[in-house]
Formats: sequence, structure tokens, C-alpha cells
Amino acid sequence: MDKVKLWKAVWRGGEPFMLKFHRLFSIATCQEAMIQEMWISDEGGGRWNFSWRRHLFVWEVSLLDELLGMLEGVVLGGEEDVWQWKLEKDDIFSVNSMYLKLERRGLGEVVCPEGERRVFRQIWKTGAPSKVRAS
Repeated sequence: MDKVKLWKAVWRGGEPFMLKFHRLFSIATCQEAMIQEMWISDEGGGRWNFSWRRHLFVWEVSLLDELLGMLEGVVLGGEEDVWQWKLEKDDIFSVNSMYLKLERRGLGEVVCPEGERRVFRQIWKTGAPSKVRAS
């Protein structure tokens, strides 16, 4: 997680920590830090290393506890962050693999309208792009 900002990215939960824990973010000295920079590894696995511009008030400590609760169970590895396409054996995206996945969805994995199934059956049979051709 050396390319993902701890406070600003949506990586745990549905919103960035800077919004969910805006009070803590406002007093953090590490507002631009990457996730990997905030983690200190040790024999017991590791711990989060937050630093603040001042001592936390009692009610801010409970916010920190909530944040740490959200971070519980996060395991950081030493490998580089990469995107992977799990529909292909070599993890590389292809239009064909996406088409086949959508076709399977359209033709049985999930029930969909007949019009949508008709589109999938015809999509590769036309010489014109689908946005140009109208049925």
C-alpha cells in the first residue's frame, strides 16, 4: 500500500478517513502519508504510527479507537500494489474476457431481459461499432 494515501483514499469502508474522522485528520501531522508509511512492522506483526499536532482530547481518543477498530485485521505485505484481472489466467484485462463474462451473465448466470441477450448474440456480428448501429 505504498501508493495509497491513508487519509484521502477510499480503501477501508465507504468513504475516506479524512471525511469519516475529520477531527483526527485536522490534527494529524501526516495528512499526506501513504498507508505503508503509517505502519511499523515488529515481531508481533506491527502497529499503526499516528502522530498529532497536540495531545488528543478524551473524546478524540474514542475516535482514534474507532479508527483503529476499522484498521484491525489489515495485513500489509512487502509486495507492490498492482491491479489484477481475475477473469484471465495471466491477470491481464482483455475485452474478450469481459465480453465472455457479460455474455455468461446475459445467457444464464443471471436472468436478464431478452433484448439484452439479443444484443450479446449480435454484438460481434456487425461491422459497425454498437454506438453507431441502431436496431
